[in-house]
Amino acid sequence: MSQDAIVLPRGGIFGNRWWIVAASFCSLLVGSGAINIFAFGVFVTPVTQELGLSRGDFAGGLSANGVFTAIAVLFMGWGLDRFGVRKVQMIGILMFAFAVFMFSRMTASVPLIFAQFALAGLFSAAQTPVGYSTAVTQWFDRERGLALGIACAGVGAGVVFVPWLASTLMVDYGWRGAYMGLAVAILVMAFIPNLLFVRDRPDLVQNGRVNTDHLPGMSLAQAVRDYRFWVLLLAFTFAVLAINGTITHVVPMLIDRKTPPPEAIKAVQAAGIAIILGRMLSGWFLDRFWGPFVALCFFGLSIIGMGILASGATGSLAIAGAVLCGCGIGAEIDIMGFMLSRYFGQRSYGKIYGVIFAAFNLGTGFGPAISGWTYDAYKSYIPILTIYMVIMALVCASLFTLGEYRFKPQPNSQAFT
Repeated sequence: MSQDAIVLPRGGIFGNRWWIVAASFCSLLVGSGAINIFAFGVFVTPVTQELGLSRGDFAGGLSANGVFTAIAVLFMGWGLDRFGVRKVQMIGILMFAFAVFMFSRMTASVPLIFAQFALAGLFSAAQTPVGYSTAVTQWFDRERGLALGIACAGVGAGVVFVPWLASTLMVDYGWRGAYMGLAVAILVMAFIPNLLFVRDRPDLVQNGRVNTDHLPGMSLAQAVRDYRFWVLLLAFTFAVLAINGTITHVVPMLIDRKTPPPEAIKAVQAAGIAIILGRMLSGWFLDRFWGPFVALCFFGLSIIGMGILASGATGSLAIAGAVLCGCGIGAEIDIMGFMLSRYFGQRSYGKIYGVIFAAFNLGTGFGPAISGWTYDAYKSYIPILTIYMVIMALVCASLFTLGEYRFKPQPNSQAFT
């Protein structure tokens, strides 16, 4: 049976598979990226000032977060292919909400801060795009790019929503109250939609477990022997290191340039809007054009954005730079999830995505930390932004070595009605 002909085991409007996409979008509004990474800039100044920390020390916690998220998604990928998306997601979301709440108990101890970020990383795997991309990939074939784009656009919307929510809560309740509020938001906006709508395909469930062995694709062991696996792993790891290392420091970067904090936050929010558009547009393009070419177009915009920020821009020009960076990172998750399905198929999609995303999370965590350490050493972000631009150019070049897709859309796929 075609993926595009399967419906949820419920009648009426709620049986439509696009509800899985909608639930994924809503959940990723409060995903680990939005809370741990993109809201980080909002907390940098008040947390470091109250606790007497350097920016490098505080940003270093994101490295621990990235390492432990990487470890967690390795196990999560195995769990998704064995127990299914629904069971893994429901437990993981509750654990992530608890970890975010624990940020509100933060003290001036650097080792304890690293431990709290590590805990959040260990519990955040369910709120990464891995599980949601796995669910969407199960249900979509011909329209897979668009469905992934809409689902993962929740991350971009979260870049707008979460910093705004955190800063709003901070006004009345301080940064500790803001972290508590984010924990509640995870329960409302992620746990409930997953409970109602996220499902595994019924033809994959056997005796309470998911069996994907009969699906077209490669095993993890076969994939790691393919050079394409390593090209994709390294390319997306270094790309997210560069782009996240830039965007997470936009707020303090602009504040250093005498930009009022509310205006600096607008730059990140504008980047969030660009991420939304980047995800949806890249998803639409991926259904029609070769993935590496799509990546070149969107990553090229990020290079331009980094150049603008490195020039010392302020005001509307700085916002434009952040927006262009947002376009690049907006496309990245979609391109990664889509290309993995086209080059390695669905047989071990969760495991393969888990390994790639583990490396990806190392880049996610170390990028902001490297930028923070560079600032502490040089009192400027320009040196690291220059290096990031070179990295992005190399990433684009590497993707053009991948060749044609191995697992193309099935010609008999029918649109859902």
